[in-house]
Amino acid sequence: LACQSSAAIGNMRRLDVVARHVNGQTEEPLWVHLMDAGHNPVSKPRYGCQCSDKWRYVCNCYPCLRWAGREDEFDWTPAAIQAQPRAIPPQWKHKAGTRTLGQLNPLNPLNPLVCAGDKALPRPSPERQQELVTEEVGGIARMRLPNGPYGPVAISGLPRFAGIATFARLPQLHEIQTLQASSEAVLLLRLVNAGAVEPNAEIRLGERTHPLCEIQGEVSLPVLPEDGSLKVDMAGKRFQALALWTLPQNSWHRHVFVDQDNADNALEVDVKLKKHFRKFDIALVGVPFDSGCSYRPGARFGPEAIRSNSRLTRPFLIAQQQRPLQERQVVDTGDVFATPFNIQQAIQQIYDGCKERLQISRRLLVFGGDHTLSYPSIKAVAEKFGPVVLVHFDSHLDTFPALWGQDVWHGAPFRNCWEEGLLSKEGSTHIGIRATTYSAEDFHDSDAMGIATLTAEDVHESGVPACVDVVRRRWEKSGGAPVYLSIDIDVLDPSIAPGTGTPEYGGLLAHQLLQFIRGLKGLPIVAADVVEVAPAYDHAGITSMAAANIMLEQIALISSCMDLDGFDT
Repeated sequence: LACQSSAAIGNMRRLDVVARHVNGQTEEPLWVHLMDAGHNPVSKPRYGCQCSDKWRYVCNCYPCLRWAGREDEFDWTPAAIQAQPRAIPPQWKHKAGTRTLGQLNPLNPLNPLVCAGDKALPRPSPERQQELVTEEVGGIARMRLPNGPYGPVAISGLPRFAGIATFARLPQLHEIQTLQASSEAVLLLRLVNAGAVEPNAEIRLGERTHPLCEIQGEVSLPVLPEDGSLKVDMAGKRFQALALWTLPQNSWHRHVFVDQDNADNALEVDVKLKKHFRKFDIALVGVPFDSGCSYRPGARFGPEAIRSNSRLTRPFLIAQQQRPLQERQVVDTGDVFATPFNIQQAIQQIYDGCKERLQISRRLLVFGGDHTLSYPSIKAVAEKFGPVVLVHFDSHLDTFPALWGQDVWHGAPFRNCWEEGLLSKEGSTHIGIRATTYSAEDFHDSDAMGIATLTAEDVHESGVPACVDVVRRRWEKSGGAPVYLSIDIDVLDPSIAPGTGTPEYGGLLAHQLLQFIRGLKGLPIVAADVVEVAPAYDHAGITSMAAANIMLEQIALISSCMDLDGFDT
């Protein structure tokens, strides 16, 4: 009876409040009066809340917020902590000698001090660095360290740089090759009509001469930077000089020296300007190919979108305190042509393109394009460095068997690699796998290939540092093998990266992926890729921008270890 009487009194009070609100006797919202009068956010947590279940979801006291699963929204002011409520969260409880009331607990995982490391905030400014200089190269102002590699187009060229879009405004391959000194070139020469040569005839390259009568077969003449032309000296004849810059590089060319006074006097020679280009540090190559995808196509437009959304890249990476685009000669070598009509032919074209770039660069970074491209890329990399340890970020295993009778597709690149012996027998790891798959056997197949799996839930629940430690310990099992870092953009949650062909819910967040990538510093990463960017499904370019930033992180990773990993050949 007492309970019924109390409930009746409560109902009468509510009816009275509603009546006063309807009659315009109060200016405050109705829900304010229907909750307890005299609500005190400081004392309320200590003595409990008397709000009815009907109104708990609009009350901001700690018990109601905790009941709704929103306790992190409570404003824990110093006064509220001083009140010492019984239900205070553990991370806010006072520990003698660690802090005073009202201060953040450094052990709280939500405390930004943890993200900043052991240093107190705010951090001191980074150490001063050598100033960049701006140098005009081929009519384009580029930033570089004094006497250092040629870097991106100068900031003054932003955002309306009118040249061909390259990643982060980097130089193209032909620019770097043009800038390299010709002292590393030789001129190969062979006579076609040796019978027309007189005894005292000479061929002149710059200030150096060579008797024509001594040329038997093929002769090699070093080319110096000051050498501009090739001339023939023969008594009583005036032959027109051959300008070296007109010769095609690394291919034979037949030239006829004609006497300017008598056209009947002619000397035919085959010449080949063979230029030995110095290897640059990191080659970037786009692969606009998506014929291996099984769901939404469009990744063939990924390289173009990534380049476009990389233009705002600045020289200094704050978290790493690196300037990899200035400290290394990084070159955007353009795209590999891959036919969309024949997967096997495209695989060969991608392999040939990657192999060609590995001949002129120390390291390789590929961006696509669907995940099929990882197979020919790894094949080219393994031929140069040996079997690789795979560190694979993805929402899917990509070790699946044939689909619709097709062995090579974007769900099977690492099965293809395993079958050809391109992967190390131990040490590889998948990261971010989630949602659904075809069968539990998919995981057993991957295990049999020596690839362990960290799901997205493992990253969310155990934390990035613990998962990074797993990847490192697994790499150690390989005995120090080179590492190939493959990042499918769908490892990120669709809220972060919607522009992809096979999105899966519950993925990694941006800060988790960045923290994970940076945690791999020191591993001998010899090549990497970023794949599955499909701009047709993107919004405001956020997926392409994410891919561009991930590529910059990969460049920084590769740059930090390439002089010490021992894999330069």
